[in-house]
Amino acid sequence: MTEQAIVCPKCKTKIPLTETLSAQIEEKVKSQLDEDNRKILDEITKEKEDLNKEKKKVESDKQSIEDEVKKRTDEERSKLEEEREGLKNKIAHEVEKEKGELIKKAEQKIQEDVALKLKDLENQNKEQGEKLEKAEQKELELRKKMRDVEVQKKNLDLELQRKMDEEREKITEEVKKEADESHRMKLLEKEKQMEQMRKTIEDLKRKSEQGSMQIQGDVQENELMQMIKNNFPIDIIEDVPTGIRGGDLIQTVNSQFGIKCGKVLWESKNTKNWSNDWLKKAKEDQGIAKADVCILVSRIMPEGVNYFANVDGVWVCEYTHALPLISALRLALYDVFQVKQSSLGKNEKMEMLYEYLAGSQFKNRIENIVLAFTGMKSDLDSEKRAIQRIWKKREQEIERVVSNTAGMYGDLQGIIGASALPEVKSLTLPEGVIEE
Repeated sequence: MTEQAIVCPKCKTKIPLTETLSAQIEEKVKSQLDEDNRKILDEITKEKEDLNKEKKKVESDKQSIEDEVKKRTDEERSKLEEEREGLKNKIAHEVEKEKGELIKKAEQKIQEDVALKLKDLENQNKEQGEKLEKAEQKELELRKKMRDVEVQKKNLDLELQRKMDEEREKITEEVKKEADESHRMKLLEKEKQMEQMRKTIEDLKRKSEQGSMQIQGDVQENELMQMIKNNFPIDIIEDVPTGIRGGDLIQTVNSQFGIKCGKVLWESKNTKNWSNDWLKKAKEDQGIAKADVCILVSRIMPEGVNYFANVDGVWVCEYTHALPLISALRLALYDVFQVKQSSLGKNEKMEMLYEYLAGSQFKNRIENIVLAFTGMKSDLDSEKRAIQRIWKKREQEIERVVSNTAGMYGDLQGIIGASALPEVKSLTLPEGVIEE
């Protein structure tokens, strides 16, 4: 076994280690190591305790920080919630305000539109009222003229009756005083004059009847025009002046857009007897006016016709059936116009359409439409017929007054001479007519 030795750090001498010395050194080193270990353990323990304290402090600080963060977070959240609620209320207020303004503007726009439409309707009503007022004024003037004529005739009848009574008394006295041949010849001469005056009176009566029928015809024509205007305001109604060929009224049928769709010629007759010559004249007038349809409104119907019918290409109807008839014909003209517009150049279809319009099927459809419309107007027609009966009675009374007045006036002229009585224009022959 090799002997252990240590070297002196100063002299570099090797010193052998004995067991005793080794034990002492080992004990000393061990003791020193134990002390160092104890110190290290103490330091470690102290550091561990310090670390625990630091850890607790950190945990405590961490909790405090978390509490502080939570507190501030809650405060910020509450603040943000309040700001959000305030912003929400502000936005709601602004939206409500904007909504109110929009509603107000919309209501104002609606009121303006309604006001404009009301104004337009008022203007239309005003125009219709003015047209109606003019028509009523014209009718009133015609009726006033008829009443004035009636009063004048009554006054003239009374005056002529008085003068006739006076002249009869004079004649009776003269007859008693004069019985010679000369007086007889004068009486014969007077009788001849009376015969001539009777013929003149008959002519006057006939002309008076014609004048009365002319007034009635004008009344019917005016009522017909007003009826057409009231029911078809978009159409153009023209009155053909007296003395000009081309019927009494011309109705230009327009679409709702103002486009001309056709033309209707109206002929108004208000006489006691029917004349077939009216149909020929109506066809000629239709050609002159270049009308698509011709309607003859008459108080008397041709033989075999009730209410209305198409006779020789002319629609003949009573006044009470004029409105349903023109309503159906207007629709037909409008349909024909549309077909023409959509079938330009299609001759075959136009021929088929013409055959349809000229055939019995179209006629039957028009008759069915008019009859259905007539059924709904039966009550109104009854009232109109009652009024017409009253007018007819007054017309007959006026004719009797005119006839008696003309007769008395002629008697007086034959008795006392034409130059002795004042001239009455309505009972005088017009220029160019030779008295017999």
